[in-house]
Amino acid sequence: MFFMALFSCADRAGTMPDMIRTKILATVGPASSSPKVIRKLIEAGCDGFRINFSHGSPEQHAEFLGNIRDVEADLGKPIAVVADLCGPKIRVGMMDGGGALLAEGQEIVIQREPVVGTATRISTTLSELVDDVSPDDMILLNDGKLQLKVIKTVPPDEVVCRVTVGGILGSGKGVNLPHTQLKLSALTEKDRRDVTWIAAHDFDYVALSFVQRPDDVIALRQLLQEYDCDAHIIAKIEKPQALEQLDAIIETADIIMVARGDLGVEMDFPSVPVAQKHIAATCQEAGKPCIIATQMLESMIDSPTPTRAEVSDVANAVMDHCDVVMLSGETAVGKYPVNAVQVMNQTVATIQAYHDQVNPLARVTWQDSPTTAAIAGAIREIIAVETISAVAVFTATGASARMVSKNRPPCTILGLSPDMAAVRRMCLYYGVESRKAKLPAHTRDVLKIAETIARELQITSDGDRILVVSGRPLGTPGKTNSVTVHTVGTES
Repeated sequence: MFFMALFSCADRAGTMPDMIRTKILATVGPASSSPKVIRKLIEAGCDGFRINFSHGSPEQHAEFLGNIRDVEADLGKPIAVVADLCGPKIRVGMMDGGGALLAEGQEIVIQREPVVGTATRISTTLSELVDDVSPDDMILLNDGKLQLKVIKTVPPDEVVCRVTVGGILGSGKGVNLPHTQLKLSALTEKDRRDVTWIAAHDFDYVALSFVQRPDDVIALRQLLQEYDCDAHIIAKIEKPQALEQLDAIIETADIIMVARGDLGVEMDFPSVPVAQKHIAATCQEAGKPCIIATQMLESMIDSPTPTRAEVSDVANAVMDHCDVVMLSGETAVGKYPVNAVQVMNQTVATIQAYHDQVNPLARVTWQDSPTTAAIAGAIREIIAVETISAVAVFTATGASARMVSKNRPPCTILGLSPDMAAVRRMCLYYGVESRKAKLPAHTRDVLKIAETIARELQITSDGDRILVVSGRPLGTPGKTNSVTVHTVGTES
């Protein structure tokens, strides 16, 4: 009876059914790049798209972006687009005959200069690797399937390793260094070229791969500023070293992504769920959105239905207070991209009511504007004693809507801004349905605009009560200072 009541209470906060609040980010690829499929993905529940700069050409990226923006304009619904930088992904060089067997216990040399690899000597795409590793460091190859232990360094030319877990090593396989603090920046020369291109195009976010320290995020922000680009930064946590400086990274970034692929290679598998929960909880407390990514519905690359464990994984991410769940290969190269989004959408919708019931009210802080943080927290208190169908937030940059979002009100948040860039960024904020709205000429117009848009989205009707959050002076960032309880259909 508890669950029957629980999942039938979608409209308990008002007369209209609640919108799905956890956001879905889908990766665009050969399986999903056409306008027709993009439209179907949005209609299935997709709120944003990721373009992976590890693959494809600038011409292909431009085609993907153009198709997304065309469909966005046609549907009249804002869509966030993320440019995901490749980062310093290390790979093995070419191997003689395409691969070689590394036997457990044997020695193998990794050298600085490129060489056609054999069972006893290889090179990598990162020549600086030989400078950064130390004796007893672990080197993982091919997603951790093969493991080496550094036994001697011979600077500046090579390092000598022992194979601790053997197997076939093929050309171009990935290299991970779980115990090594790399001195190089997370921004490679390719990334810098890509940022130049990204800054000249219509992207909302730039995702930085293999972040190890807050300085990595700062370097990207400075580069974006040089090109007069206001895209926000997603810091991808996929190295254990990042966990040691997590608070500082969260402070410098705009969104955090738990990138479980490489993180799962560089950490023991059982440690990854613990890291996920810790990162998500820290983001929640800091008022920053969190994305959970990698293999969420992996089986749907080839299957029209997911496994039960995958559905539980998506639901668990919602319970961890993530704001966004992400699909990678499922939509980029999978056979059933639309099905994957539909399954994810249905899963987050079903867990939503349970999440609202058991989610404790946690204090969310924001050093830049304590008043905004306090107002966002007060909204939860108001909703606890009043029946509220929606919270409308007038925001210049989207930051006020983000703070309301992190307090997890059990109803739709309308993020209203005159800035289209802010409107698109809010597409990845939990529970926020963002729309472009003219800056009100007077504070009395705020209520009318909020009511009109709430009616258009069919989330409220006459007699419902909505909260309207704004600031004075209107349109000034960081000045949110008022909450009004407004009854729809009345003059005030």
